[in-house]
Amino acid sequence: MLLNLLLALAMVALASVIIMYACNSFEDASGHLGRNMPPGVRGATINAIGSSLPELLTTFILLIFFLDKDGYSGGIATCAGSAVFNAAIIPGLCIVTVVFIGVKNAKGVREKVPFITVGTGTILRDGFFLILAEIVLIYLLSSPVMSWWMGLVLMGVYALYFGFLMIQFKLHGTEDGDDDDDDDDDDDGDEEVGKLKALLTFDFNQLYFGGAELNNGRAWAVLASATGVIAVACYILSWAVVHAADTLEIPLYFTTVILAAAATSVPDTVLSMKDAMAGDYDDAVSNALGSNIFDITVALGLPLFVYGLIHHGDITLASAASNGAVADVQILRVVLLGFTAIVFMTFLIGRKMTGAKGIFLLSIYAFWTAFIVMRAMDVPWVNDSVNAINGLITTIM
Repeated sequence: MLLNLLLALAMVALASVIIMYACNSFEDASGHLGRNMPPGVRGATINAIGSSLPELLTTFILLIFFLDKDGYSGGIATCAGSAVFNAAIIPGLCIVTVVFIGVKNAKGVREKVPFITVGTGTILRDGFFLILAEIVLIYLLSSPVMSWWMGLVLMGVYALYFGFLMIQFKLHGTEDGDDDDDDDDDDDGDEEVGKLKALLTFDFNQLYFGGAELNNGRAWAVLASATGVIAVACYILSWAVVHAADTLEIPLYFTTVILAAAATSVPDTVLSMKDAMAGDYDDAVSNALGSNIFDITVALGLPLFVYGLIHHGDITLASAASNGAVADVQILRVVLLGFTAIVFMTFLIGRKMTGAKGIFLLSIYAFWTAFIVMRAMDVPWVNDSVNAINGLITTIM
């Protein structure tokens, strides 16, 4: 049992590392393709969609290749758990990093800052659509049967969000900039990185083009390759969390809501941390929040929609209720909304995001993790609390 569990954890770690390195290539490519977007919009669209691909692909794999309806419960747990991670860990880490480590100034020297500020418009915009997405999810999950049209409704929420962002983008009136599509191969680059190192670190620009300056064509090639690698990593991750759940003899919900959620949030964390350390606080936060909107709407909606079209059937979550996983999934939707409300209150009450607020956000996730672990261990008072909350939710809905 111990060896099987260690193998599963090693596969989770391997998947996380692969996603982390592949995300570096993805960031370079998406940064080039979104170079003309205004602050906040780039982070909430290109970066957020790309960094949320692990959640989308993991939900697809769990649903279609592994445990169908049980797998979809695992997909819900992955996306919702990732949303909790994004809402608490990523802003908290960004704040703590820039306050205690610092950001680079124009001269490239790292300076500590006492606090950061994020545009109220970014918070209100992304907050509105995120809460809207969560309310829609809460309503849809009140039914024990998930149908294809529910996936279409969830994706419709993201379509509204994306449409609003495009209107905002046009109103900014940014210039087109240079396309860089000319085939100027520039130099071979000042630094020669070995092909083996580029392959091991998934540095596709170095591997394909010798580290030459990106143009649109090269960026799309790098983007596609990075996405393919992330897909393979998600398959490894899916196998690992299913194997861990079987080994521990616990519902898939528990391994996905912590292990898969954290592993698939690596791209969001890396992108947001780099934005924060570069002083781009709006993009750092909007990437995390925009990723949450994508996770809840597209990463859950698209697999459900495709599954319904392929199999011409619904997903009955209640069939897995014997192990209590459905009760946890139902509670998770409300907990997610509560966590989101706490995070937005933290951002909106006082514009200054100090180190104390960052530590507070990190402590929220620590509390969440402890709750999940105790629930998996069948701690009596935790089980009684879950049953009571679930009964209240059932009465209200």
